[in-house]
Amino acid sequence: MKVNYFGEIADITGKTSDDVVLNNASVSALLAYLASTFNLLSDDIHIAVNHQLVSKEKEIQLTDTDEIAVLSPFAGG
Repeated sequence: MKVNYFGEIADITGKTSDDVVLNNASVSALLAYLASTFNLLSDDIHIAVNHQLVSKEKEIQLTDTDEIAVLSPFAGG
């Protein structure tokens, strides 16, 4: 699946997108991949699937056609 990185996350990963293959394609599996590959912790990121922020606590399945975005935390103001 294609994962897009934005802002500070793109700086940390050194790329703006990545083709990721996960055995069990889910948000939790993606979080585990990001932690092991880039040392990105769940508290440091937001995940959007098809332009909608998703809860990292829910077990959400992902498909190859989903648009995945990894975003840095938002600042209030």
